[in-house]
Amino acid sequence: DLHSFPTRRSSDLVVKGAYSNADGFTLLCILKTYFLNNEEVEVCMLGFPPMSSSFFNSSFGELIQEFGIDKFKAIIKFKNITKSQVSQIKMYLDFHLH
Repeated sequence: DLHSFPTRRSSDLVVKGAYSNADGFTLLCILKTYFLNNEEVEVCMLGFPPMSSSFFNSSFGELIQEFGIDKFKAIIKFKNITKSQVSQIKMYLDFHLH
């Protein structure tokens, strides 16, 4: 499966899967540029499968560790996110940040 991450610059960024550390690292490399440039980015979650902890740790988790939760919330704007995806992200944040 291919998952698209459209951005405010209208470029299509694609990540294959949401399961492995390698999948997460691919997303990390894409998103890190936005953090370094202090640019907001939309992450479209439409059709995105449940994220494994390995994927989350290697992508969003790394960004949160390196840049902090406040910058993460300022840069990442989720689009078409389901309640279960919100719950999964919230559980991860609650567990790792408290």
